[in-house]
Amino acid sequence: MNIINVNEQRDFMIEFQGLENMDVNYTFYYDETNNGRKFHLADGRFNISIDQNFILGGIVYEGQSNDIEPTELFQRLDLQKTINEVKFKHIASGDFINVLKSKKINLILKWMASKKLYLHYTNLNPLYFGIVDIIDSAIVSSETTKAFDMGYANHVKNELYTALNDNIEKTEEIFFQYGYPSIDENKIVEFLDDIIEIIEPYRYIRKSHLGIETAIQILKASKRNKSMAFIQDETKHVLMQDYSPFYIQPLRMFKNSMHYFDREDHIEKILKQYKFVDEKKQLDHYRFIDSKSNEFIQLSDIMMGLLGKLYAFIRRSSEEDIKYIISNLGELEKENLNLLNEITWKSHEKCKGFLLKITSDDERIKEQIVLP
Repeated sequence: MNIINVNEQRDFMIEFQGLENMDVNYTFYYDETNNGRKFHLADGRFNISIDQNFILGGIVYEGQSNDIEPTELFQRLDLQKTINEVKFKHIASGDFINVLKSKKINLILKWMASKKLYLHYTNLNPLYFGIVDIIDSAIVSSETTKAFDMGYANHVKNELYTALNDNIEKTEEIFFQYGYPSIDENKIVEFLDDIIEIIEPYRYIRKSHLGIETAIQILKASKRNKSMAFIQDETKHVLMQDYSPFYIQPLRMFKNSMHYFDREDHIEKILKQYKFVDEKKQLDHYRFIDSKSNEFIQLSDIMMGLLGKLYAFIRRSSEEDIKYIISNLGELEKENLNLLNEITWKSHEKCKGFLLKITSDDERIKEQIVLP
């Protein structure tokens, strides 16, 4: 049994991120979208669609009970009587813009906005998460770059990610060839040479120049040191063994709350290997439950499905395309987008810790266009 002291690093993270209301007693409900279970390279290709984010989250409210019943909402949706578990697929389909045309989504968002309910979620770009260790390794091994502030380090990571994502087939080829994220010491120089070859043309793009130039210089320094701390002695070809850390994180950060996860046997088995303690007290603050028996988890499925469509739209579209599309929405689409924005900001104001985003700077900029 592995023991997790929930207070380890918790206070630091709360202070560092300026989080408030983290000790309040909440009730969390979870579902997920784009859960690939494991992120790895098989036969030279990533096993998941790299333009979709993993999103884990759902509905949260203050306290351990309330008088809000999703039943009334589900009845108003006028779904087929044979449906015994409401899911996102019953509400809307197509890409994000088509989803915004849904009158059922409109009903749900209006209802959510009118209640003391909030969104919480972790939005993870697996490829970005899997790539940034290259820059983190270079920073750790360089005395000069240890002085980087987080903002500039994230800018460098963003530019590296953009270049590798733009050249995804070559990236997959190189990662597979060298066993990324576990590079043998005698292959570090060759690996970094191949990475530099991909990103080098981006130094001539004005927007990318400074970040790419910095990346190239610190990667060259790592070549001289022949050390990349975070991409050695790992499991070859496995960028993420499973998504359990993103289930564990809210259990650590919201230690005084109760957490209800949609049944996920693989994750449940992993979490059973851990005991969560607060000082000397053992916590019993999560359950895995059948979504068919809980309407808040069903509502979480709908909201995470909507967010999955949103972030796929953001990942696949340029800033210019997003601005054009948003400016040409119809009245219903605009209303639904405004409602989603209202709910998101309501949740952020309740507790910034509800919304965790592990994404590139470019994604965040594009998100701010959609949800200003």
